[in-house]
Amino acid sequence: MKTAIKSILVLALLVACARASAQTPRLIDDHFRALIAHDVKSIAAGYSDDAQVLSPNWEGAKIGAAGVTEAYTRYFSSTPDLVYKVLSVINAGDNVVVEYTSGGTLSNPEAGTPEYMKGKKYMLNYCAVFAIKNGKIVKESDYFDQLAFLRQVGFFDQK
Repeated sequence: MKTAIKSILVLALLVACARASAQTPRLIDDHFRALIAHDVKSIAAGYSDDAQVLSPNWEGAKIGAAGVTEAYTRYFSSTPDLVYKVLSVINAGDNVVVEYTSGGTLSNPEAGTPEYMKGKKYMLNYCAVFAIKNGKIVKESDYFDQLAFLRQVGFFDQK
């Protein structure tokens, strides 16, 4: 009898873990669909309230939906034709690694951006590492080659 109860509990735990793991790929798929659609509200909805999003082009982390909303609103404003293409996804339980490309035309540079960058096209390779908990992104670390961006927008052409 005790063995049967233990077996049932183990089976229930395995089913629960499988359901949670199945939600992770869907969350990331939804995230990239929202990025492609420039749907800031849907992007932000995928993050926990205290999520940390890290990128080499920011000082410190963006926190929660408010930080994500601010960052992507800026991106979609400065580069209205911003595109995303997922190249590969590696699911590892509650962690997901995504390789993708992103780029467009820097049509509306933010204040303080050098004038020579306006109108420049760029395309970058990214790697993002997502940590997922309770169906939300709790941490995202993005990596890309900042020198490639600066090269494409004319930084090194200035005398």
